[in-house]
Amino acid sequence: MQSFFQICNDTTEKLGRRLQDEEIRFLQWMYERYTVEQLEEELKSKEGNLYTMNS
Repeated sequence: MQSFFQICNDTTEKLGRRLQDEEIRFLQWMYERYTVEQLEEELKSKEGNLYTMNS
């Protein structure tokens, strides 16, 4: 997974300009949301693995 810093740098390069404050806030919100979803998926996967191991 890319870091938030890498995402901001990549986006800045693609746009060819500095990011505006509201764009940074949006990217931060998206990154946090993505991180939470990834952690939730990992947790579900581990819970599923524990269930099958204990069955």
